Amino acid sequence: MPRWMRGHCRCRGRPQVDIRCGLSVEELMYIPVKTVVGLEPSNYVEIYDYEVEALKLVHLDNLSTDEAASRMGISKTTFWRILESCRVKLAEALVNSRPIKLVSTPKPSSGGS
Repeated sequence: MPRWMRGHCRCRGRPQVDIRCGLSVEELMYIPVKTVVGLEPSNYVEIYDYEVEALKLVHLDNLSTDEAASRMGISKTTFWRILESCRVKLAEALVNSRPIKLVSTPKPSSGGS
């Protein structure tokens, strides 16, 4: 591992952020798509629960990005990056007829016994 990557997450050297998410995706779930010739079930688009939460807060709950970021406990910049990531993934799945896989992120452990 290069020296500049030590102590940072693999996403462009930014430190990891703890994100509050109100959605509960208990297990992996595939959203079905119409049968398409050549569709590979392993060729899915993976969307995390916190990305869906960001999309919901802005588009269904009609919150501003400031309000939504505050509710998720993250900065506005991080919120915007998460929201755009979800939008790009959804566009990729819809345009290229790829299945969508919703994934629940593991909750951080409390550290106590």
